[in-house]
Amino acid sequence: MNHSLKICVITLCVLALSLGYANPLSRASRADNEDYHTPVEKITDNSPTPYYPPLRQGGVLFVEDLNDSGFGTGVVPDPVWDGLLNSILGPGNYGWYGPTTAPEEDGPPLDTMLNYELVIWNTYDYWWTVTAALTVNDQTNLGSYMDNGGKVWLIGQDVLWTGVDTLWLEIYFHLATAIQDYYFQCPQVNVQGLAEIAGSACFNVPDYSSNLFMQDELVPDASAHGVLEDTDSSKVVGIFYPGVGDWLTAFWALDLRTCTPPNQQESMVYGMLDAFGVLGIQEKPGQDPTRMLHLSIAPDPVVRSASISYIIPIPGDVKMQIYNRAGQLINTLVNDYKQAGSYAVTWSGRDTRGINMPNGVYFVRLTCGSLACSRNIVFVK
Repeated sequence: MNHSLKICVITLCVLALSLGYANPLSRASRADNEDYHTPVEKITDNSPTPYYPPLRQGGVLFVEDLNDSGFGTGVVPDPVWDGLLNSILGPGNYGWYGPTTAPEEDGPPLDTMLNYELVIWNTYDYWWTVTAALTVNDQTNLGSYMDNGGKVWLIGQDVLWTGVDTLWLEIYFHLATAIQDYYFQCPQVNVQGLAEIAGSACFNVPDYSSNLFMQDELVPDASAHGVLEDTDSSKVVGIFYPGVGDWLTAFWALDLRTCTPPNQQESMVYGMLDAFGVLGIQEKPGQDPTRMLHLSIAPDPVVRSASISYIIPIPGDVKMQIYNRAGQLINTLVNDYKQAGSYAVTWSGRDTRGINMPNGVYFVRLTCGSLACSRNIVFVK
């Protein structure tokens, strides 16, 4: 190979490598050397976005926004939410719009949303900041919908990161401030319901196509409150505004798609629909706040052994288990039928084989029938 041809080949190789690293969807600015799968940018045609009106008018419209663009689960229509709404509201008794497949694509128009009492709008884990998770038209239409008495439950892991108007979120969702990505690339999360959905708790792992969890801490203003808490860090990741003014709204920075146990996921969704006052939801029994499990751990952090106190509000099969941060079962402390009352158990930091576990954060999960709650426990032996 002559000298000129060698130079040409080397130049082409360098150019190819440069193009390979020039990924316009990269989130490298958020952290160095992060491990994630890059979404595939899709080319969309001019076909209309799918819209399926309900068998009965009114009720709930679910908007599947950007799930089919490499940023969500990649499975459409979303089988998790479809299954939840089918179970709670009845098959076909809700509207379904989407999926939208490009960031610049608008969601449902205002006249469509006005046919519904509540709009659940899910942007999944869309994070590319070239275009906000909600387009300008979407924010305008949603604002007009709420000004006309509509209720909105907004769900999206990176709504804030994409640049959705913070003033719009302050006005309509009563978000005072937020801490973005307080846990970066989180492989799992324990959550529990607060206020309207108290008494429900579950363990989640991400099923997004592109990234792990990127939780945002949401701080509501004085007229709103938290409804979903990350018990690993005691930070609020979901807020609810109960409609003191003109509208009812909720904003969650986490989509509980993989709840374990799964009945807790339905319990939380049902509780939110009940809080929004969705017509007909009272036909199904909801979570009674007085039927809550209570769990406390002392000392905190734990040095030698932990005393775990718990209250069972109703008789039933009670199970208390310890998990590590990877969601692996470490030990079962209680597995018995118990009458309603107060109890306590001690954990010395050992697994089922009697082997001492290393220092770190573990999770206590307590269940009694369909009730569940969880707490983190820190060992510093």
